[in-house]
Amino acid sequence: MSNHDYPVVAVNRFIEATRDSGYKTTASAIAELIDNAFEAKATRVEVALSETPDNGVRELTVVVKDNGSGMAPSTLRLSLQFGGSTRFNSRNGVGSYGMGLPNSSLSQARRVDVFSWTSRSRVYWSYLDVDEIASGTLTCVPNPKIAKVKERPQIDTKSGTIVRWTRCDRLNHKKAKTVATKLAGELGRTFRRQILAGKSITINGTKVQSCDPLFIRDGSNLSGATLYGPPLEYQIQIPEKLLASGTSAVNVTFSELPIAKWHSFSNDEKRAHGISKGAGVSIVRAGREIDYGWFFMGGKRKENYDDWWRCEVSFDADLDGLFGVTHTKQGIHPTEELIAILTPDVERIAHELNANVRTTFSQLKITDASSTAQTIAESRDYLLEPPRGSRATRLPPHDATHAPIYDRNMVLPGLGYRIQHTFLEETSFYMARLQDHQLLLTINEDHPFYEKIYSPLSNGALIDMPTARRFVELLLFAIARAECAFTTNGNRQYARSLRESWSNILAAFLG
Repeated sequence: MSNHDYPVVAVNRFIEATRDSGYKTTASAIAELIDNAFEAKATRVEVALSETPDNGVRELTVVVKDNGSGMAPSTLRLSLQFGGSTRFNSRNGVGSYGMGLPNSSLSQARRVDVFSWTSRSRVYWSYLDVDEIASGTLTCVPNPKIAKVKERPQIDTKSGTIVRWTRCDRLNHKKAKTVATKLAGELGRTFRRQILAGKSITINGTKVQSCDPLFIRDGSNLSGATLYGPPLEYQIQIPEKLLASGTSAVNVTFSELPIAKWHSFSNDEKRAHGISKGAGVSIVRAGREIDYGWFFMGGKRKENYDDWWRCEVSFDADLDGLFGVTHTKQGIHPTEELIAILTPDVERIAHELNANVRTTFSQLKITDASSTAQTIAESRDYLLEPPRGSRATRLPPHDATHAPIYDRNMVLPGLGYRIQHTFLEETSFYMARLQDHQLLLTINEDHPFYEKIYSPLSNGALIDMPTARRFVELLLFAIARAECAFTTNGNRQYARSLRESWSNILAAFLG
């Protein structure tokens, strides 16, 4: 048998492998450092991003500074150890595993330096370096030393901590400005409650604004949503394996977005404001968001109508086990027990809100004013052969303004026309059907035709003649290209018949 030792962890391989674990974005890694700062009673966290050219390559440096209580040398050294923490397995704050500082830092950079002080006269420093660890040069966390003034960042608070990342090789973006922009949005949402409570986060001197995914509170995004009923509260038994005992609350809050006010936004505006494709549940643990997704919905599938309401589920850290919180605090994997408790109410209310949205959109479409094209089509439909099987008669005009140029008392074989728009399940840009002597044309809001052409025009956007020509020609090219896909004689004959019928109806409408 070999006398060779086999350590539990092969450090040189572990340090490279652990860099790949856990952190979805640069913001989520920096959020770990902000967690530590707020848990150390900081009221202010300053994030600084800078670029320095190095042999023609842009090198980014990230510095996170707080005015918290600072760390004694022994605590500083422990904070840089993987699994080292004075709060290991604690459920009293946002942290619990002691992996946050080293794991988050080295997931983004090859070196992290930490400066901490409980008195401005003695600033202690230690570090971790991926290359030194991988080569075997660095086998233990260096014993903290007093940092020389010229080697340390500027100190301007009685106590605090500074974390500095250098040789940043895994940031989401290469430019400091781009990283800063992305950080502001993500951190504003993650720490919205802390910001609203008065704590400050700045990025290169600019204060981060809170971002409320429920659209209720003022911040960097839109506000104006309303609560849907009172928040639901569940008292959940704390798992027995924890030192804590008794119950802990889970609160579920729903909001409805103001459809009447925001429905006319363009698709680009809806995306920019986080309305479209934003349906889901915000998961808030110990006051900060750790996940967002389609949780506790049971059999309710996500639809476009669900963009118009939001949900938040909040809980304290002593329920981490039931929520299945990951050690990086970026996700949950709830237990079947918790799912059984929350899903019935959440799914029921989700169906209610979805139905409310459908009703509201239907009412808005009914009140839409008739367009000039609708009036012309209705006034000239009598020139066309009625659709097969239809017994449609001419509907009376809506008012004198829309009256056709013939005797209003005449009964003519013609259809009424109406346009509406909504999200369709299929990819077509429109659907048509006859309903109550009307041709109902539904335009798909999820199609580029609606976004780029119909929506701007219906909202009064000015389009120049070259642009209008381009739209018309692209529409015709698309029709012609689709027709060319027909290969069998029967399909070609059907396409020809449809083309001739469409051309004749268009000629009648254009007079």
